[in-house]
Amino acid sequence: MISVNNRLRKLFLKPGSIYTRPLVRRILMFVVFFALYMVCLSADFIPEKVSLLVGEVSDRDVIAPRTVSYVDSAKTKKLEIEVLASVANVYDMDVAVMAKAEEDVKTIFRSAQAVLADNSLTTSEQKLEKLTHGLPVSLSSAVITGLIHLDEDGLVKTENYTTAILRKYLQRGIRDDDLEIARKQVVLEAEELGLNKNAETIVAGIAQTLIRPNFILNVRETDKRKQSALANIEPVRETVKKGQILVRRGDVVTSEQIHVMEELGLYAGNVNAARILGLAVFVLLVMGISMGYLYQFANSIHANDRYLILLGLIILVTMIIAKVAHYYSDFAAPVAAGALLAAILIDARVGLVVGVIMAMFFGVIVEHDLRAVAAALIGGMTGVYSVTKMVHGYSLTKAGVSIAAVNFLVIGSTGLIEQLNGSEILLQGLSGAIGGILSAVITIGLLPYLENAFNITTPVKLLDLAKPNHPLLQRLLLDAPGTYHHSVLVGNLAETAAVTVGADPVVVRVGAYYHDIGKTKRPYFFIENQAGSENPHDKIAPSLSTLIITSHIKDGLDLCRDYKLPQVITDIVQQHHGTTLVSYFYKRATEHEHGECVIEDDFRYEGPAPQTKEAALIMLADACEAAVRSIGKPNVNRIESTVRKIIRERLQDGQLDDCNLTLKDLKIIGDVYIRLLSSMFHSRIEYPEALKELERRKNKNGNNNKQPAGKDDDNVGDGVHVEPGTK
Repeated sequence: MISVNNRLRKLFLKPGSIYTRPLVRRILMFVVFFALYMVCLSADFIPEKVSLLVGEVSDRDVIAPRTVSYVDSAKTKKLEIEVLASVANVYDMDVAVMAKAEEDVKTIFRSAQAVLADNSLTTSEQKLEKLTHGLPVSLSSAVITGLIHLDEDGLVKTENYTTAILRKYLQRGIRDDDLEIARKQVVLEAEELGLNKNAETIVAGIAQTLIRPNFILNVRETDKRKQSALANIEPVRETVKKGQILVRRGDVVTSEQIHVMEELGLYAGNVNAARILGLAVFVLLVMGISMGYLYQFANSIHANDRYLILLGLIILVTMIIAKVAHYYSDFAAPVAAGALLAAILIDARVGLVVGVIMAMFFGVIVEHDLRAVAAALIGGMTGVYSVTKMVHGYSLTKAGVSIAAVNFLVIGSTGLIEQLNGSEILLQGLSGAIGGILSAVITIGLLPYLENAFNITTPVKLLDLAKPNHPLLQRLLLDAPGTYHHSVLVGNLAETAAVTVGADPVVVRVGAYYHDIGKTKRPYFFIENQAGSENPHDKIAPSLSTLIITSHIKDGLDLCRDYKLPQVITDIVQQHHGTTLVSYFYKRATEHEHGECVIEDDFRYEGPAPQTKEAALIMLADACEAAVRSIGKPNVNRIESTVRKIIRERLQDGQLDDCNLTLKDLKIIGDVYIRLLSSMFHSRIEYPEALKELERRKNKNGNNNKQPAGKDDDNVGDGVHVEPGTK
């Protein structure tokens, strides 16, 4: 069966296909998933059960299928309007308005007095023109004409009357909506002064012009009072009991009955275009913001089409399952399954994002029930935490129990907030607990299929590979027992160090078990598998020995493909030697009579150098374990010197340039390896019988002290017993 990954490659990478363009692929995926989400979420917007209109006579009894409590928005809105209308606006008096009006009055009359006192102005037109230019405000021609015809006493009187009228009204306070009334009253006030017609026109005209609203609406305080009043309003809630008859046969259908049927999802009236539009905008916002989050904080996921398709499918499948469960109980819906799958298959942060997305979409499904949304959101977050907090894999059973417990607490606490009765809270809490268990069950059921379809390696799959009964490990144990033992020790070293430097300990352990799997093809060319027998490298040229030693990488890659090992393990097999030099055979070759013709690159591994922390940890553990094993009488100082030297040489040789390890990490790794190796290879007491046996073997095998060959000493981990770290 061709995996989804291969099918996608055939579709998107076909030469000449429009889908080879990244932007086109992204737009296509976005549109497809948007359409699928819309279909799933809007299904209840087009119900199929009841189709009645207001004013029609019902031809059936409509019965509530379940108990539902809802807010009667119409009654609540009416109550809010009444409360807001009862809250008086708050006004502040602007004293500057009165001061400005009095100042303008003085300026007008001083200008008029100046015109009267100017003997150079002989005609009325000249006086009129000069006075017009000296006024601070625009006055009517009748008022200006009247001013130039007043004498000195008349100007003083009219000024006093005008100021008095303005003070009277401005001290009382004028609002915007009172301005026209105030201007009309000013005219009446002027008429009651008993002045001549000209003076009356002047007083009324100037007062009408200068009078302004000096009560300013305090918007902040008014809104504060209105909001305070609204906050004290309890929404008008209506409750429909299960089995209650909503509409009786023969009744004339009312708008209130239609509203109740809509709340229950029973009404199949015309499609509400506004709801569809609102849903479309909401889904677009959720998808767009989620993509933005991935681009900013998880770019490796955002750049991978396979992961995006998997993410979209997880959300879609979980949404469908939650929608089906919603018809039985909102709280039993296994919404957390989406977050669990995303956290396990992709990334913990992506799992949290999926949990938030599912909670928001589930809010649409349950018609904005905050309690159900809260349970879905917090349950999803709990699930992500449960499957990511464990170093050596995870337990979906424990995750299900954790989600169930948290769901029960969230539903119970929110039920108490809403003051529901105890039996109802208990029933809903148990439904939430069932939903948590179902989330784990669904995750367990879907996980293997999604792993295989999208070729994703999870900790569970890796832990299965680490079992000793795996066929490839069995083959390693039987064909190359020394290598098997060496791999186990390397796994112990690298796994312990992985925890301290933030690498994946499961990947490191499994990678260490398989890193030398290629040695099973020619095991006796590697010293750990020779068990004291003759070393075949003594009879062949150094160049051929190097070719045999380095070929265990290619042989290992072939076995990885044959046994379908995950890519992360294959990469470790390929990179655990990097481009290091097989120094023992290189040195032998240079000591030959044609040593000046030897090319160093011919004695190096093909690489590449480790690209990840995990591969680098295994490279260092492989070299350190073998080097320490070659020490004649190991002690802490010798082990520390050897480990530090190997790490330093790998660093100087450029083998650690691409693996994202810092110098601080390397020091920590060295400390861990020194501590563990010191406990593994400590000196032991030699018993008399053992000494006698050792002496007997020395006498029997006179050339026992000869340096055996066959181990790539650059790692000092593939079969050459030499002084550690030499090249």
